Amino acid sequence: MRKLIALTFLALVTTALAEDSAQTLIDKAIVRAGGMEAWNATRTVQFRRKTTRFDPDGGVASTRVQQHQYELHPSPRMRIEWQENGQTIVMINNGNEAAKFVDGKRATAQEDIDSARGSTFGGHYVFGMPWKLRDPGTRLADAGTHTLEDGTVVQKVRVTYDKGAGDAGGKHTWTYMFDPESGRLACHHLEYEPGKFSWTEYYDEKRVGSLTFPTRRVGYDADANSKTGPKKSETVYEEIQTNVELPPKLFEFPGS
Repeated sequence: MRKLIALTFLALVTTALAEDSAQTLIDKAIVRAGGMEAWNATRTVQFRRKTTRFDPDGGVASTRVQQHQYELHPSPRMRIEWQENGQTIVMINNGNEAAKFVDGKRATAQEDIDSARGSTFGGHYVFGMPWKLRDPGTRLADAGTHTLEDGTVVQKVRVTYDKGAGDAGGKHTWTYMFDPESGRLACHHLEYEPGKFSWTEYYDEKRVGSLTFPTRRVGYDADANSKTGPKKSETVYEEIQTNVELPPKLFEFPGS
């Protein structure tokens, strides 16, 4: 019995130390990016996002240019809009649910519903790094280190959520990686569907107002152990603006 109590106590202490280490690193990353006070004072953000996807041989498969508009506080809402094959595609997350609309008509296939949810949540969540890692209900844990291909050693932070918070639906599993000295966000590993993984690297930081954002991301297919394959995508953020006026109607479903 004493042995069981001792093991339980050791596990609790180990967990607490892992959480403290991860939180200290995230706090360093947030200060480097402009601080939490500046983030909380940023009500809205909008930008143009250009995503280029590549064939396995490295050739360009497609290019998509989208307009993203996010209301950040007090509860996030998102709108993504673009033109495709002569149609206007809009994804809206009104804070409670997400939906995709094609020329104003709601798409009801499960694939479209999942895509709207994943794209709006994921787009806003990744863009809001590292501040989003301090959202209420977010649980952080030190997940050890990882050595990048260029020899850089980064610190891994595993993210989970309390019930009803963040991505507690379990649709995604995120591991973020930071330079332990500077707090710079270097990359993340994502399980976006059961058994399906991606790897994303962050580059080209830019100061916008009081905040610093990485403005280029390079994505790869990956396995569970973060081994990457050929480059899959490159995303560039342009014309970033903060605290712009975004009418509430932008986040309402058409016809509602």
